[in-house]
Amino acid sequence: MGSVSFRVPDEVKARMEEHDEVNWSAVLRDHIKEELQSLESRNIAHAVATSERLSSAIDADDVATTNTAEQIREFRDTRYSGERP
Repeated sequence: MGSVSFRVPDEVKARMEEHDEVNWSAVLRDHIKEELQSLESRNIAHAVATSERLSSAIDADDVATTNTAEQIREFRDTRYSGERP
């Protein structure tokens, strides 16, 4: 298991020491895990929202009549040749 150090004001440290029944390392580990989960959930929510926004901008009829394989080839050719469309 990794180790992390951090500083707290002297007053906070003194108050923590008054409660030696508390495993402060466990409290901090749990809080860090919760914060990470919250951050990761926000990233997923942002990705879903972006995907939905981009998907709603697509014209389904246009996509149905477009040769997407040809479009991909053209994009790759332009990308690797250094030209701009």
